[in-house]
Amino acid sequence: MADADAVLAAEEVRPTAALAALAESGELNATALLRSVAPRLLRDILGPPLAFYPVWKASGNVLAGVAVATVVSLGIYAYERGRGRPGLIARVVLLFILAAAIVGIATDSATAYLIQPAVLGVINGALWLGSVALGKPLAGTFAREIFPVEDEIAESEAYRSVFRRVSVWFGIFFVVAAMIQLVVLLIFGVGAFLATRVADALSILAMIGLSVRYISNQIGAALAPPSGS
Repeated sequence: MADADAVLAAEEVRPTAALAALAESGELNATALLRSVAPRLLRDILGPPLAFYPVWKASGNVLAGVAVATVVSLGIYAYERGRGRPGLIARVVLLFILAAAIVGIATDSATAYLIQPAVLGVINGALWLGSVALGKPLAGTFAREIFPVEDEIAESEAYRSVFRRVSVWFGIFFVVAAMIQLVVLLIFGVGAFLATRVADALSILAMIGLSVRYISNQIGAALAPPSGS
């Protein structure tokens, strides 16, 4: 674990570089991965709404809250982009930030502004489930971005089965979590919604940890780098 921690520190916890370095070191496991992902994930999910809420409550002005939350989101985007976040992902994130700000300003509604991540969650879950239906599970695609998996292994039934299952888990999770957030926001209001966002972030971390353990137990040997490499 000390080696894994050293790799993470050296890579400054960059999204792709840290995971790739851990994979090469042979130290990648659920605990190491969560240490890398958890701070960034919590910041990305909770940063904007937690920035929005106190400003909105204190000022009574939705536009002020949206402005502050947008500045926070853009700051996160600039930070990650400067540390090697993939360009496509960064552009998608930036597009969503701007779209959310436009909706919030146009509607002058806290509910309309905050409901967007939940809607995106439904779409995200549908994409994960759709990828399984198309025979190209997203979990397997992401894994191949991190681990240099040989084509023979990636095309094996064991590999496909594991990542089909993981993709279904995440697809169902994203849809259910998003629906819960929509119901809470529309029925119980913004305060309760923020509590569900915290629970959602922690649940995603749990899902990541469980998935890594499952993948490691099922096909960990196939993903490990060759000895002496």
